[in-house]
Amino acid sequence: MSGANSNDGGSVRTQIEPRVRMRDILVVWVLFFINLFNYIDRYIVAGVLELIIYKKNSGFSHDLSDSEAGLLTTIFIVSYMFLSPLFGFLGDRYNRPRLIAIGLVIWAGSTLACSYVVAYWQLLMFRAFVGVGEASYAALAPTIIADLIPPSQRTFYLSFFFIGTPVGGALGYIVGGATGKIGWRWAFRVSPPFCLLLAIIILLVVKDPERGGSDNTDNMLTVSQEIQSPENPVFQLLYESWSIIKIKTFLYSTLGFSCLCFVIGGITNWIPVFIQRASSVSKSGIKYDNASANFIFGIFACVSGLVSIPLGSILSKFLERYTRKADTLINAFGLLIASVTLFVAIYSATHWIYCFWVFCLLTQLSIFIGWAPNTALILYTCPPRMRSLASSLNILLCHLLGDAISPTIQGKLSDSIKHAFSDFDISISDCYSLEYSFFLSCFICLLGSAFFFLASECVIRDRLMANETLVSRRGTAISSYSINRGNPNVSAPANFKDEYDGPLVQPLISNATEDSD
Repeated sequence: MSGANSNDGGSVRTQIEPRVRMRDILVVWVLFFINLFNYIDRYIVAGVLELIIYKKNSGFSHDLSDSEAGLLTTIFIVSYMFLSPLFGFLGDRYNRPRLIAIGLVIWAGSTLACSYVVAYWQLLMFRAFVGVGEASYAALAPTIIADLIPPSQRTFYLSFFFIGTPVGGALGYIVGGATGKIGWRWAFRVSPPFCLLLAIIILLVVKDPERGGSDNTDNMLTVSQEIQSPENPVFQLLYESWSIIKIKTFLYSTLGFSCLCFVIGGITNWIPVFIQRASSVSKSGIKYDNASANFIFGIFACVSGLVSIPLGSILSKFLERYTRKADTLINAFGLLIASVTLFVAIYSATHWIYCFWVFCLLTQLSIFIGWAPNTALILYTCPPRMRSLASSLNILLCHLLGDAISPTIQGKLSDSIKHAFSDFDISISDCYSLEYSFFLSCFICLLGSAFFFLASECVIRDRLMANETLVSRRGTAISSYSINRGNPNVSAPANFKDEYDGPLVQPLISNATEDSD
């Protein structure tokens, strides 16, 4: 909806953001439940991992090493991350709800098949197929929300959507621990019926919104008009991917979030196993079995997510009043704090078990606080017509450098350190080798914090260049420069930095042109 006001010296035209409709909220709820079951399924493996490791429980031909156990998570993440750009590319061109529904059917079938495997390699194969199904949803769901919800409210709704991450992960641990009492195979039979139901609902309820439909579009030069990309689909994918990667904020924030994913991958995969091993050598006398360790860790993950993700959204909205670097700084300081709290938690596990749980909670709070702001950061620094591809590239790089490798790296590091404890009892060597492998994650937290501080130095410029509706006070459109930032023949508008490094246009009046006599 737009209106015009006139005065003696000229006219000012403003555009008001569209309201969020009840149908849009319903779509966000549907996507929330898909995200919830996504993370239930993803972390249910960690909930029964200690049972799968030993052949007396798994029925496999041998006991699994820590490296093989970690590979169960890695193989899923690898297929998931490499197929995400494909679904992102398709999502920018075809009906996104249908693509998500297809992925949900593949996901449900593959998860159910995991419960009938008789060999380790079969479980690996079907976990890889689960990644195929999840790639379709993870790359496209945030972009649907971005195209439905106007910018001023987008971070709030994204934070609600991402609450499904810790809550689903927590339920994954709890369900895995509970079903493990009757057999680990039952853990893989919980989510498939719900996935199929959600596939039907998304086809009936969710309509594919217009790309950039919630952004202001007056005086807008669209990406399709500006980008002269190759006609060959493969070259198109490569060309547009490179255009996104050249955005400095995207690159630095993706590297920073990759570090966050590396830490999360190690924590979620190994903490329940570690606390069982630590309690077996601790002098506190408190012992944890598989069910109790997963239940407590799951509850802590749930609480931290329910508190921290909305808090991140609130902090983002509050700090945006004072700095447009808010989203990058929230992530930077969150990871900086997490590096300290994680170190204290791991060190205290074999000495003061209650201290471990307190600092484990603080670590999760510090990590989750930047989840929604980072997603919003990726979406508003990339052109609307490329959001699906940008989201999927972010998934690819974050998992490739993060949780796709961290469980296996930490497992291999633990196996290597065990040799130093070869003279000790096996329970001691299992515990301390895994403990020392966690200290790598403390360093990775510091590295991630540094990347987000780098992103804070260029986020204002990249955010404005991606805003194709913004025009200068002198009436000079900057959309051509924003899209062709890598073209040496296209230069920035005069006094670009001096003019735009201040506060952005107010949220409700995000497009104004001024004509003088």
